Amino acid sequence: MNLIKPMLAVSGQPFSREGWIFEPKIDGTRCIASTRKRAQLTNRRLADISYRYPELVDVLSSLKGEAVVDGEITVFKKGIPSFRSLAERDHQNDPIKIDYLSQSMPASYVVFDILHLNGRSLMHLPLRERKRILFQELEQDLENSESMSLIDSFPERGEDYFQAALKMGIEGVVGKRLDSPYLPGTRSQDWVKIKKSLKLDLVVGGYIPGKGDRRPYFGGLLLGAYSQGKLTYISRVGSGFTDEELRDISRRFLPREEPPFSDPPATPQARWLEPRMVVQVTALEITAEGGLRAPVFLRLRDDKEPEECTLDQIA
Repeated sequence: MNLIKPMLAVSGQPFSREGWIFEPKIDGTRCIASTRKRAQLTNRRLADISYRYPELVDVLSSLKGEAVVDGEITVFKKGIPSFRSLAERDHQNDPIKIDYLSQSMPASYVVFDILHLNGRSLMHLPLRERKRILFQELEQDLENSESMSLIDSFPERGEDYFQAALKMGIEGVVGKRLDSPYLPGTRSQDWVKIKKSLKLDLVVGGYIPGKGDRRPYFGGLLLGAYSQGKLTYISRVGSGFTDEELRDISRRFLPREEPPFSDPPATPQARWLEPRMVVQVTALEITAEGGLRAPVFLRLRDDKEPEECTLDQIA
């Protein structure tokens, strides 16, 4: 299929509005997939991730017709997306382990849009029409599927649905204007993500050497975000890593002599890195100085380009 960059949402506060729908925010791996004789799955960076999710490829390949759909891959635990389980699936390259995990820790693909159908682009159509076609084409085929589903949506009352989502253990909702076309690669005001917790995607620009059990790896990562083409230092994160994540992240380090930050922290032990790696962290709040209070590492974001991690997340 022709590769398509996904349409993106801006961040916002809870609201209710006529002409909008609200969907649960599934915090997983964004994926655009084709349904054809042999399905293909691509992430936000347009990398082919089909080999990591053979159980999803099987379902998509069995569907009638040829469509291109947009959605999120996640791993559910007790009905709630699991960060740790998804990370284990999303960074696996060993074919034997992939086959084992596809059975012991199966992924789910939650579909919320349709972009092409039988060779015809639908992206110019309003969302309300794309939703109608999506359910018309796929709802019956997916009725008994355990690994692929169509997302639920609720009209207008975004504030009520946001509170309901929090009670269900979901991190938030996404509001979408029903008249909106699909704009590939665009962060549009027509889609608004509303989250309960502070989660940020930041660029690794350096690290602090580890001590004790962390000596082979690192003590903390130095993180930043882009503004007008420059990488601004935000915070250090040193907690939340499993042993496997410590090893994996350390193996990805690409050392450099000069700091990549426009305003590097005055940390004598700092070691600088090429700003190629993206991580997601959570924190209690943004400090008055623009840093993070009590940041904790959540996961690597191989599906996101460093330049996408901008300073407006911190606003």
